[in-house]
Amino acid sequence: MQVKTFSTNSVKGFQQSWDQNTENGLHPNAAIIFSSVELDLAEIISFLGPKGVRVFGSSSCGEFLYDDEGKTISEGGLVCSMLELKPGTFDLKLFNGKGLTSFELGKSAGAWAAKTYKEPAILVVASGLTIDGEQLVRGIQDTAGREITMYGGLAGDDAHFKETFVFTEAFSESNGAVLLVLDKSAYDVQGIATSGWVSIGADKIITSAEGNVVYTIDNQPALDVYKNYLNVNDEDLPEIGVEYPLLIRKNDPDFILRAVLNVDREKKALIFAGTVPNGAVVTFSSSPGFEIVEYTRKKVDEFYEYNSGTDLLILFSCMARHNALGPTISEEMEEAWMKWKKPLMGFFTYGEIGNNYRSSCDFYNQTFTLVSLKER
Repeated sequence: MQVKTFSTNSVKGFQQSWDQNTENGLHPNAAIIFSSVELDLAEIISFLGPKGVRVFGSSSCGEFLYDDEGKTISEGGLVCSMLELKPGTFDLKLFNGKGLTSFELGKSAGAWAAKTYKEPAILVVASGLTIDGEQLVRGIQDTAGREITMYGGLAGDDAHFKETFVFTEAFSESNGAVLLVLDKSAYDVQGIATSGWVSIGADKIITSAEGNVVYTIDNQPALDVYKNYLNVNDEDLPEIGVEYPLLIRKNDPDFILRAVLNVDREKKALIFAGTVPNGAVVTFSSSPGFEIVEYTRKKVDEFYEYNSGTDLLILFSCMARHNALGPTISEEMEEAWMKWKKPLMGFFTYGEIGNNYRSSCDFYNQTFTLVSLKER
């Protein structure tokens, strides 16, 4: 697999970098692009459309790139991987979610992936404010198989929480998903998903919820519970809710995190990135601070022990990690890049998707979700 990565802060810079790399002999047939909503996605798409390149793209809440040329963590910019992949070993498709539930969207996408290759591995990005990430994952698993290898994230919009986008070389969509499917006979695709967030406060019960919308917690309006517990005002949500997600207890000691992404102020309801079941036992959770970095370091070391070779690393990292760690977030990325010394690209997401140590895929918030791509 031939890989060339670059970062830029303008559409013109993107066009110049692309042209320079192709003039130097690279012949890409695929590209992975994570871009701020501040850049003109339509102009990027119109530039790439005639070039015969398949594009796996998402808007971001900050983007980053670590390679031999430097280390970049930006807001308002773009990162790109230009790829030369073997013809017939990959395919890509955008799925429009209009008129579909997130589960139905996932079923359609999973059915396509299952038909494309006997053993597919999936990279997926989905609209961050219109898609229930857990239901999307469950829908894909329903038709592609529970044990499908899959990694990805929900698109961001620089923490404006207004509109996010996924895109290809032909279209962009604010309510949909893009799948890049790889033939596992040609590529080794592995990864980890790790968090480090900890529970705070007493257990609470979800007393009224529908999908990813929570109406009451302990029979009190969900919005009021968040405001009172965190001592915040209306204008502090949803952003502060990303940093203090609900921890949903599963089979002890297992749990998942769900972050607030939107608010229905009329109904005093909270809209989460993924499903929060009725009757679930939950607590608030928060970052323990810089201990997260050490926790991530250990998980990266464990991952490297059985996956020491890669061509490209893609990281889907929750925006809340950036908010919690500030500049220290670079230490997590540095650790992974230093291990493999191969390009590491990614973006800060509104939710993460991934398998963990070969286990079945799940949808997360607040995680460091790292995926390794290597040509066999």
